[in-house]
Formats: sequence, C-alpha cells, structure tokens
Amino acid sequence: MKRLKGWKLFGEIKEMKERGFNKSQTSRNLLIDFETVSNYWNMTPDEYAKLLEKRKSRVKKLDQYEEEIISWLRDYPDMSTSQIFDWLEEKYGSMDCTDRSARNFLSCIRTEYKIPKIKHIRQYEAVADLPMGYQAQVDFGQIWLKTDKGNRIKLYCFTMVLSHSRYKFALWMDRPFTSIDFVQAHDMAFKHLGGMPIEIVYDQDRILAVNENYGDIIFTEEFQKYIDIMKFKVYLCRGFDPASKGRIEAVVKFVKYNFAEHRIFSDIATFNEECQSWLERTGNGKIHGTTKKIPREVFALEKEHLLPIPNVVNELTSNTSLTYVVRKDNTILYKQNRYGVPKGTYSPGKSVKLEIDSDLVIITDIETKILITKHKLSKEKGKLIKITHPERERDTKLEDMYKEVLVLLGSGDDSIQFLNSIKELKPRYMRDQLSVIKKSVAATSAAIIRDSLDYCIKRNLFSATLFNDTILFMKDKQTTSEHVKQPQSNPIPEKYRNIKTQVRDTNEYKQAMEG
Repeated sequence: MKRLKGWKLFGEIKEMKERGFNKSQTSRNLLIDFETVSNYWNMTPDEYAKLLEKRKSRVKKLDQYEEEIISWLRDYPDMSTSQIFDWLEEKYGSMDCTDRSARNFLSCIRTEYKIPKIKHIRQYEAVADLPMGYQAQVDFGQIWLKTDKGNRIKLYCFTMVLSHSRYKFALWMDRPFTSIDFVQAHDMAFKHLGGMPIEIVYDQDRILAVNENYGDIIFTEEFQKYIDIMKFKVYLCRGFDPASKGRIEAVVKFVKYNFAEHRIFSDIATFNEECQSWLERTGNGKIHGTTKKIPREVFALEKEHLLPIPNVVNELTSNTSLTYVVRKDNTILYKQNRYGVPKGTYSPGKSVKLEIDSDLVIITDIETKILITKHKLSKEKGKLIKITHPERERDTKLEDMYKEVLVLLGSGDDSIQFLNSIKELKPRYMRDQLSVIKKSVAATSAAIIRDSLDYCIKRNLFSATLFNDTILFMKDKQTTSEHVKQPQSNPIPEKYRNIKTQVRDTNEYKQAMEG
C-alpha cells in the first residue's frame, strides 16, 4: 500500500472516523503512526489548510546549512546522516535538532537534488551480552585519505570496544603497526579505560600471532611477554568469522566511515585529537543503535568491574633495551632472527637483557649483569646467528678439558678444590673458565702455579680471570726480585786481580828510620 500524504491522508482519517473505527484501528489500517492519527482526528478542514500553509512558510532549523550539506553530499554521496550531523556539530557546536528531524531533512535534500545514498550491505550475527568488565574486542582498520598538501596517505587504526557498554577507544598511526606499537596501544587503551577486562578477543593478525597448529597458537615474542605480565585471557577467532567479533567489526566501520572518511589529514597528532573529540561527542556520547543506551553512561558503571592494571615496568616499549625470554634451543628471537647464547643458559622462564649498541647485539644476565655474549646485528630475516668463540674448543669434551687442566695445575688437592669451586659457582661457563686457565698456565713454572693456587684459595678467588691476574702478579714479583743487586764478595776489578805486588823486606824500613 502506497503511503498517503497531505489531503489524501487527512481525508482517509476522517472517513475511517465516520465509519466508526477508533484511532488504533485507523493507525493499523492506514499504516501510519498513532500520534499522527491523534493530531488529525478532531481537526477541521480549515485548520488543516492553515497547518499546511504554516509548514510551507516554516523555517527549518537546518535550512541555514543546506548549501553546505548539499556540497558534502555531492562530493561524498555515501555520507550517512549521522556523519553529516556530527560534522555540523563539530563545526558549529551543538545542533538544536533531533535525529529524526535531521534524517527527514537529509531525505528531502537527497530526493529534491537527486543524490541517492550508496549502500554497502554486510552480514552480521548477533552475540549474547556479556557481564560488565568481562570482555573487550580488538581489531584494526585502514583507510586512504587526502592530505592538506593534495596527495593521499594510508592511515592505520587500532580499535578496542568493551563488549558490555560498547565504550570505544581508537588510536591512529600513519604507518603499519608493529608488535611494539600494538603493546603500546593496549597500554594507552587500558590507561584511558582505567582498567582492563578479563578477556580480549582478537583476529589472527600477524603482529600478535605468528602461527597456528591445529589450535595451538604461537604468539610473537613481544606479545607473549606482554600477556604474561598483564595476565588477561586471549581469545583468537578464526579468519572471516564476524559472529565472534561482530561488535568490533561494527566499531571499525563506525570509526572509518563516520569519523575518518572524507576528512583532510594534516598530521597524526591532530588527527588523533580530533578522533578523541569525536569519540567523546559521538562514538561514546550518542545512543547506541542496539542497546539504546549511551555507552559513556553505561561505562561509568562498567568501569568499576575492570581489573586493575599491573604496576610493572614494560621494557618492551624501549628501543635500545629489551627483555627477552631464552628459548629452549638457547636462542633469543629478535626482529625475526635467532641469536645464540651459550648452551645451558636456558631454564624455564629465564629472561635476559638485550641492548643494541650501534651494530652490536649485547646480551647480558638480568640478575648478575654479567655479559653473556655479543653478536653483530643482522639486517636479514630468518637467520640463525651462532656463537663463534674459538677459545671454547667445542671439539673437546668438557670432562677431557677438566682432566687436562687439572694435570697442568699439578693434580694436587689444591688444584681439585680450586676447579670444583669454579664449577660450583659458574656451572654454565665452565668451558670458558677452563680455556682461560689453560692459557694462563702455558709457559708458567710449577712454582708460580703452586703459589698462585695457594694465593687464590686463601682469599676465595675462584675465577679464571682472577687466577690469570694472580699468575701475572707472581711473575712480575719474581722478575723484580731477580733484578735486585747482590753485594760483591771481591771488590777488586777483574783486570787487576792477577797482578802480584812487590813485597819489601822490613829491614829496609828499619835502616831508613835509624838514618
């Protein structure tokens, strides 16, 4: 049935009244609103004629923006009524106009100027409501925009929505998100929310999950460390599965096409500020189409149910100093390359500190601050950078090295005590320690080795480097003592030692005295 308007509608209402129908029956039969029937029920033809004249001369609240709205629609025919209304509020402040009036006004303009709206249809499936503070959903979006310089730029968006209140957070970047950016975006979202949910739903994106084996998810190193610290549950939905993440799908679409589309981009900081204002004004400030509630108001209650944010220092956000977990194969995964650490470094949950100094990767123990190894930074991907230390003598078994060094030290009780003490203190670096000791005792006398051992044991200096320093000290002491001058037993110069002096008779001295 074609919808009636004007005098035809008025006449039909009057006819139904005369035939004895009540207002509700008239509303159902004519397919019009009950309030409309009530307005015309007792109205006379003269009153209705005056009403029509008044409507023709009435100035609509949005009439003053008509030319601007028409220009927007001609440039962007797919603009929604909500986006146009939001642009007007952003530019001119609050509009003293209802959403229904705005839709009617836009509908009239589209009809009058023949600017039909382009509709994009996408299928979604309803998901049951969840308790307050239980779940959030996260996804990414991207869009091409014009810049203030006339060229085009691709922007990337991180979005998060709380499933219960539909409260939204968005962060834009002018480059693709990395794993570190992804972690930082979570930090900013949790700070903005004042807490975090129990569970977060994700799509299987490469920056958080690198592989899936029949349901076993392998996360990237950065994201795995992050969830270990934050302790929230992770739910990864399968690809092309809008049923499990329909809320965030709608948010991505809303942020892209209600806020971002058709905007002119100047810089990312300004763009994010505008987005936060839009979220406050529209994204979280308008009545939600499904819940019929304002997300900001519901969030005020849901906020109390969020988990507190762990009070920890997130070292993953640093570009020069990172904390990484040692893998079972004694490697560190950094920028898609594996850097080797000494065999025996791994233990469950073991972490090390990784620093980038120019073109070097420096790996140190977090607790002891002792250097573990250094590598040259690889610019390739998928490479295994092994440890290359000739002094480690990989071809020699550790037990054989121990016996060899024990013999060099003299095979006494002191030697055994010294080596066993080093083994107890530095079990993972025993091969390196033995190599240093072996070099230290080369070309060293047994006496100095014995004195050095005695010196180290008495002072609890159980280290190969300290033992080497002691040997050098003993050698220097011996050299100094050998160069000290000894007293000479015969002071006569050697060239005069074989000369025999003449011995006079004592009578000659007597005669000289008497004369």
